[in-house]
Amino acid sequence: MKVLHLSSYYITNKLYMNLFKQLSTEGMEQYVFIPVKSNNSIGVNQLPPDFKTVHYHFKNIIKPYDKFLFFHKINKQMKEIEKDILSKNQIDIIHAHTIFSDGGSAYKIHQKYNIDYVVSVRSTDINFFYKYGVHLRPFMYKVLLNAKNVVFISNAYQKKVFELLPDKVLNRIKDKCLIIPNGIDDYWHEHALSTEKSVPTNKLKLVFVGILDENKNIKTVIKTCALLNSQGIDTTLEVFGNGPLEQECKDLSKSLSIQEKVTFHGYITDKTVIADTMERSDIFVMPSFRETFGLVYIEAMSKGLPVIYAKGEGLDGMYKDGEVGYAVDPNSEAMITDTIHTILDNYQVISNRCLKGAQPFNWRNIGGKYLNLYK
Repeated sequence: MKVLHLSSYYITNKLYMNLFKQLSTEGMEQYVFIPVKSNNSIGVNQLPPDFKTVHYHFKNIIKPYDKFLFFHKINKQMKEIEKDILSKNQIDIIHAHTIFSDGGSAYKIHQKYNIDYVVSVRSTDINFFYKYGVHLRPFMYKVLLNAKNVVFISNAYQKKVFELLPDKVLNRIKDKCLIIPNGIDDYWHEHALSTEKSVPTNKLKLVFVGILDENKNIKTVIKTCALLNSQGIDTTLEVFGNGPLEQECKDLSKSLSIQEKVTFHGYITDKTVIADTMERSDIFVMPSFRETFGLVYIEAMSKGLPVIYAKGEGLDGMYKDGEVGYAVDPNSEAMITDTIHTILDNYQVISNRCLKGAQPFNWRNIGGKYLNLYK
């Protein structure tokens, strides 16, 4: 079987590389079309040559004006795909890794060549294109209606999209929608916590990993740390990441008199540093306002950490409340604090469920689901 991947965001996230790597180990022939903005992006995240069944086609064709000329962009992509791939190979199925940027070209190819396609829904599809490109919505509906399957990476995002779609579209696509989450890097499975975590007693250690911006909601996490300390619970917070709010967060910690309780590590690429800190920590807290999935929750779970996430986002809907953590109101440090107390009351049970809950999020398991989907 030959699969054509349309992956406009390939260079921004290694999850695509991990998926294609796994599919390659299963013997699947893959052609990967990646439109880029400059020659400097060509080859980014590319698998080494020994993965002989993965054929990359980086194309420096994206221009600044393409964001305003959507149909021009997808037609331009289609011509390149026809010239470089379709004219030389018999493609069995297409996987468009976004609705708009990739799905548009997949739909056009389907119309002309009758090749089935699967489309994945990503955050940019809804938070940017659907929100601001009202004139593009009818085309989006065509992409969804003609797809063989529509893939969501979380229950929360499927629910969100279902609420946005007109009934006449939703009723026709519901039965072909499914959820396939992303996997975490093999490192986390290979270094998963091997012993049971003990219940925090003298000190509570929180950890946050993410961009320091309004969306990831780091300021509320800092306020939660301050509230716990004011209740007499000796609480520390380890913060991994950088971003536009970094200095503001440091100033906030100081104004709340917890600057000695909050450690800002900055942006860290070394997994071992983050993993070791997680192993020494007790609870992972990241109540993002918008979170398509959030692999970092699963990474934390692999270290036995109960997780706190926002209602209607990320993990919400994938687990029952209290199973591996809790969904909270992201605007309420009081609720987050109460939730932490609830976790502590049943800490070891939740922690053990986290370890088990992280196990299915491996690329071998997820690659198998896509193999079945492509057939």
